[in-house]
Amino acid sequence: MAPALTRRGQVVLAVALLGVALGYGFGGRSLNAVVVPAAALLVATHVYARSIPEPGVERVTPREGHQGDHRTVELLVDADRSYPATVRDSLADGLRGDSELATEIDGRELAYDVELARRGVHAVGPCFVTATDPFGLWEVEFVAADPQTVTVFPRVHGLDDTASLIRGYVGITDEREQFAGVREYERGDPLRDVNWKASAKHPGSLAVTEYAGEGATDRVTIAAESLGPRADSVAEAAASIAAHLLDAGVSVGVATPNGALDPASGDPHRRRVLGVLAGFQRGKLRRRRKDEAEIVVHAPESGEHVSVTVAGNDHRYEEFVGGRTSASDAEVAA
Repeated sequence: MAPALTRRGQVVLAVALLGVALGYGFGGRSLNAVVVPAAALLVATHVYARSIPEPGVERVTPREGHQGDHRTVELLVDADRSYPATVRDSLADGLRGDSELATEIDGRELAYDVELARRGVHAVGPCFVTATDPFGLWEVEFVAADPQTVTVFPRVHGLDDTASLIRGYVGITDEREQFAGVREYERGDPLRDVNWKASAKHPGSLAVTEYAGEGATDRVTIAAESLGPRADSVAEAAASIAAHLLDAGVSVGVATPNGALDPASGDPHRRRVLGVLAGFQRGKLRRRRKDEAEIVVHAPESGEHVSVTVAGNDHRYEEFVGGRTSASDAEVAA
């Protein structure tokens, strides 16, 4: 990239041009005294700036985290020879941090703190490396390290004891006393329920034992919809209920206007659920999706409150919130 004059360089150039004007007015001595040294300096530093080698940048970016979390971005910047420079990572609006670092381009490791300020999928990068000549007259800017994305999950609230209503309404139970039959294995079924003897009779497929009191009630789909300005609140409510049910051993799925997941369990699936809710946007959900869901989280167009509908019973989400937000490292480990 071609060097550009810095503000200091512009001053030197202005002085040189003034010297030319004075030279015409007062003779060549003024021209020699001012213009020649300034011009020589500008030319020499321009040659130096053009010879600055392009750096290589490696970035280690956090993959995910909850809204409000702080994470560290690491940079490794190197070049064929060392030189002083300013390194700045571009941050999307949903991320906050001081990503401008003055350093020596010699392979040293750099790091800065970034706050995951807003729910969504946000970009870190590209990286801009700005170097100058020793006199600071010219600068050259390099663009390196392609952007990388960070998924910012919704905040997850701890739910209080009244949240047990959710499990009660959808009939979640763990009675395992009476044999009820055998069915084909479905994604999310616990391995403890695999009937290996029955599976051996049908190579290529697995069979699962069902017990009285069990069944679809241990698989819950949460439908989320915001018709007004409360999309963040709906995402937080749906994420909190999903985490609550997953912690209780329930397979959880989600349905939103812009994404859906079938019920499953486990930490990888928890991240997928939170990832769908990270991208949640206001919009109307299809009626079929809501009818098929066991739990519906909804905010009206007025945005006055967030409601949770379970088995036909409407509740305000505030009934279930236990207090401070929580997001364990196990849930968001990158």
